[in-house]
Amino acid sequence: MAKPVSITVSHELGREAALARLRQGVDRIRDRLGLLRMQLVEESWTDNELSFGVAALGYTVRGTLTVEETLVRVEMMLPWLLAAFAEKLKIGVEKQGQILLEKPRA
Repeated sequence: MAKPVSITVSHELGREAALARLRQGVDRIRDRLGLLRMQLVEESWTDNELSFGVAALGYTVRGTLTVEETLVRVEMMLPWLLAAFAEKLKIGVEKQGQILLEKPRA
């Protein structure tokens, strides 16, 4: 059975600055996925939402990333085979999101 996964990462950048950071950071994310033998196979931005697809272990996981004023929300459905990795995935996405969205120091 598929497992819904919802991840939120808070930020202090405001929607537009966070959106710019994430759009610029997609290449870094793509490189990191490659190290994990995953591949970003779909990527489509509409306003403040990214629809994506990530291929791993013969499956393509599709989801959305929505940028809001104080948080970023990632939602996806993991196939049952990948559901066992849900917690590790959440931790990894949260960590990378925090790195990309870290407020610059004055």
